[in-house]
Amino acid sequence: MKRTTITLLKIGLLACISLFGCRKESRDKPDGLAVIDIINNLGKYQTIPVSEFVSELEYIPLETDLECLIGENIRDLIVTTTHIFIVSDNYCYAFGRDGKFLNRIGRIGNGPGEYQVIGNLSVDEQNKTLFFENFRNVFEYSWDGVFQKSIPIPENTNKSPLGDVSFVRNNLFIGHNHNHVGNEPYNFLLFDTLGQVVKSFENHVKINHTKPSYFIAERAIKPFRMSESIFVKENSNDTLYYLNKYNEMIAGYIFDLGNFGYSIQKRLNANQRDYKETIKGGLIHIPNYNMPIVGTPRYLFFSFTAEEVPKNIPFPAKRVRIPVIPPGFKVTGRIDSHSVVGIYFFENQITRLLDADHISLIPGLMNDVDGGLSFWPRYYSSDNELIDIWQSYDMKEFLTDKYFASHEIKNPQAHKKLKELLNKISAADNPVVVIGKMK
Repeated sequence: MKRTTITLLKIGLLACISLFGCRKESRDKPDGLAVIDIINNLGKYQTIPVSEFVSELEYIPLETDLECLIGENIRDLIVTTTHIFIVSDNYCYAFGRDGKFLNRIGRIGNGPGEYQVIGNLSVDEQNKTLFFENFRNVFEYSWDGVFQKSIPIPENTNKSPLGDVSFVRNNLFIGHNHNHVGNEPYNFLLFDTLGQVVKSFENHVKINHTKPSYFIAERAIKPFRMSESIFVKENSNDTLYYLNKYNEMIAGYIFDLGNFGYSIQKRLNANQRDYKETIKGGLIHIPNYNMPIVGTPRYLFFSFTAEEVPKNIPFPAKRVRIPVIPPGFKVTGRIDSHSVVGIYFFENQITRLLDADHISLIPGLMNDVDGGLSFWPRYYSSDNELIDIWQSYDMKEFLTDKYFASHEIKNPQAHKKLKELLNKISAADNPVVVIGKMK
């Protein structure tokens, strides 16, 4: 666990109280940080209705066309008052709020304004621009897909560019210094559109690797925004920090993972050739790599992956997909892995872990509004909306009369509209964006 000085922690606590309102002092660690209690809630999974958080659900089927086919690997989803942006590894599509395809943002290639891969996507709603992390540069595009400029990403002491880059405000960006060597002096840096470092934030946990470690645990989460603050977290660290409007980095919350965190000892013993040996005794990643952390003024929606934890700890039932193994490919020992979603309530400092739906085995909030699939936010819009996205083939497979009969439906009119939508889409169609208006 990363520790800052006592003075900084006191400042952090006061700033958190100012940001989120009065908070109880129970469940605090001795250093004063509020705890998101994972370890004591493992095995205690609840069914929580989506109606506890949203007043209604809106469905937006994304237009299906050869120009904008969307696969399973949706890495980023951003929704504004006018646009929906969908990102995979090699494309970014812009849709209107009605689901109509508008344009593609940039293209794969090596020419001017073309990218090789899309890293983090972030948005500047005020100036209607998008930012892609692309190896050693951040590319800026207008919302209609016109390339604006390339912004150089600063390097660390090992001559590697920062990663997990995101737009902050006022031509500033934040990036993470992947600490593969273990003793980088800084972990996060602020830089401007010229690639000049404006401010550096100290790395408080330094270790001495005998050789660089390239585990994903040495990276950081995709930053997320709550009000005027940008939240960041290293995968190997259990502390959630936020960058406030004064560009101060403040420790905010601790994910209590017990003995399942990526401890300094595990980092020192990291075995590149034997991952199971590295995580021996169990490891919990915050968040699950396919689900970003989403924060609102009242709630924190998070996920985690638990690997190789003791068999006596129960987990929600999971969907099992048998991978297709290429001929001649040698399969080594499989990792016992479980994915869980949870909610932290800022007001009363309660952590709740959620069960998966008993039929679809999809984790998330039970959809008692119209009886549809489980809802789990992938994005929080500036218009106080929680955003999810459902694959059409999942909707066609699971949303049957038998499914509806076993789920609570509070709004018959909304249920009727959902069934009408099911009759219009096919399993091969693009996904459906689901927007929940928060109460």
